Amino acid sequence: MRNWVLGTAVATLIGTVAAAQDRCPTAEDLATGIRLTRNDPLFSVVLTRTDEGIAEARVMSRGDGPEEVSTFYSHGLTVSRRIGSGGTLELRYDRDTAELDSLPGYREWSTPVTLLSDGLEANGGTYTARISGLGDATIGDCTYTVWRVQDRLELAGMQPMVFEKAFAPDLGIPLSAIQIAPDGSPVSGVFFDEIAIEPVQ
Repeated sequence: MRNWVLGTAVATLIGTVAAAQDRCPTAEDLATGIRLTRNDPLFSVVLTRTDEGIAEARVMSRGDGPEEVSTFYSHGLTVSRRIGSGGTLELRYDRDTAELDSLPGYREWSTPVTLLSDGLEANGGTYTARISGLGDATIGDCTYTVWRVQDRLELAGMQPMVFEKAFAPDLGIPLSAIQIAPDGSPVSGVFFDEIAIEPVQ
């Protein structure tokens, strides 16, 4: 009888853990991490909430081995710092990027920016985010309401960098990003196959 009770308790615990892992991630899961994965070619990111916003750790298959890149976002749409093998790049925004939580009300939001390379001012320009539509995005078995956002970074003397993103406001992160060429054609993009809660280490 004791063995049966113990076996039942273990089976219940395993079932509870499996159910928790199978549910769709929510914004609360950014406390421990949300993993987005593209299967082929492998591209995986883990997003977590920190005191300075959202932190992204990623590993990309490139050349002879993986390249580790760490990126920080003051808002899910705005890169604030990127650390890679070539050094650290930072973008400082004059306006409070938390205002982007109300982007559908603004329709378009813009701010002057300053680019720093390894702590030294290197360039300046403008960042603009504009709502281009509303809809849903599905990753695996999970579907989220998204804002279709076009964001544009223009730095002096450089070609503008334009992306079309599917931003999930309930999660506070983008679920896809497509880089757009000056003629409006897609250059490259990232679409994920899986979304999951990152296990607590």
